[in-house]
Amino acid sequence: MKNLIIILALLIAVPSFAAKVAVIDSGTDFEHEHLKNSALVNEKEIDNNRVDDDDNGKVDDVHGWSVADGRGQVFTGEHLEFVNPMVYPLFSVIAKIQNETATEEEIKYFDDKFRNLPSDERLKMATDLNFFGQYAHGTHVSGTVKFQSPESKIMAIKVFPDTAPDFNFVKKKEKKDSKIKGALYGLLASFANGMFKQSSEYLAERKIDVANMSLGVPLEMLATQFLKIGGNENPTAEQIQKETQFLFSKYEKHGKEWMAVSTKTLFVIASGNDGKNNDVLPVFPANVEAVNKITVGASHGFERLAKFSNYGHKTVDIIAPGVAEMSSVPHLSGDKMLAMSGTSMAAPYVAGVAASLKEVNKSLTP
Repeated sequence: MKNLIIILALLIAVPSFAAKVAVIDSGTDFEHEHLKNSALVNEKEIDNNRVDDDDNGKVDDVHGWSVADGRGQVFTGEHLEFVNPMVYPLFSVIAKIQNETATEEEIKYFDDKFRNLPSDERLKMATDLNFFGQYAHGTHVSGTVKFQSPESKIMAIKVFPDTAPDFNFVKKKEKKDSKIKGALYGLLASFANGMFKQSSEYLAERKIDVANMSLGVPLEMLATQFLKIGGNENPTAEQIQKETQFLFSKYEKHGKEWMAVSTKTLFVIASGNDGKNNDVLPVFPANVEAVNKITVGASHGFERLAKFSNYGHKTVDIIAPGVAEMSSVPHLSGDKMLAMSGTSMAAPYVAGVAASLKEVNKSLTP
């Protein structure tokens, strides 16, 4: 009871300063009505003058930086014209289905507008949904941070382009030497971690308190594909587990390095949406062991684990609401709110609470 009283006292205390939160994601629309007053502003940089005013190697990094394409534009508003208007009602129904609150009429609507479409039309709609899901992701995450920590200031670090990357794996029958495969894994890990290292260096430079990472590298999928490339067309669950753990070992050492670059930043990372045990099938960067990191799974309300959420007694630290969470999304109106689900939605819930705690006790460390 004493600890509960202390926590409640902290939560209702008046913030002494605004915490700095970085959303490392697909970009944030700070023109959105919900977020327009929440952007962290780099006072040393003059907006849109195409000059590196603060001499940090980044031109026009006023509200953050796009590691994905090396520029200060953290959201591409022009891409709104490519958004199919149908994605908004479909996402809304999907959230209700996940929340188990969809009516028969809403389920029929989803069937008519997606499930029962001819295959080519369904594929096109799936592409539109996937595009919007990634395009809106960072804005939705930032909105959740804002709900939980209204006073905090948010900086965007864009690590994803607006279209999903295309992984094309060429099947090969010949077996690969384990040393060659290990070197390849190491090369892939080094390449993938390059963006995260740049992000962490920027976090340290801007003295960010909390960094939200609602993202992950699909290690199990990569391991399965590499087993098939090596000639194992039907790998067993045990083989996939062993290969995934081996692949994770190549990634983790890099993760520890870049998390250590920004030691004063608390990294809040989503556990993943495979409904699997992270203790057995490691997820990157969620499983990286670091003193300044917390891994978040998703709950369905406050009563039970979400069906899709990854879990793990040793590797997932906390659970937060992540089903049908309402937040901001890009829209021509500039004020659209939409419900989405995932551990991606649970992580910023925790990041926002952490920011609020930091605001009333500046001496708190990760």
